[in-house]
Amino acid sequence: MRPTKVLVPLETREGLRSRISEHFGRAPYLALIELRDRDVKVEIVESPRALGYTLGQYAVASGVECVVIKGGIGVKALRLLREHGVRVLETSGLILEDVIEELKSGKLREYTGEGCPGRHW
Repeated sequence: MRPTKVLVPLETREGLRSRISEHFGRAPYLALIELRDRDVKVEIVESPRALGYTLGQYAVASGVECVVIKGGIGVKALRLLREHGVRVLETSGLILEDVIEELKSGKLREYTGEGCPGRHW
């Protein structure tokens, strides 16, 4: 089943051309994506870290069904997401537009790693 509410960590804020962050916990921006049939709604927000939230906490509080990562994710963030039923998917894309296409086509793959020890963000 295709997720309908998705969070993607971003390195830049350039609309659909925004670069995907390879560091989940350090992403300066987040894309919140809602997929409904053929409609796609994208909202790009600043990271909630300045407000004292981790990206994992923000994802859970936002009610997303999954997060899409490129690269790694910290052990704590991964554990938090999994405990709350938030799927973690991997992208091979470079920009937000790539992720949206992968979401629509079902080409994202489940993250099977155990997180990156030593990454504390």
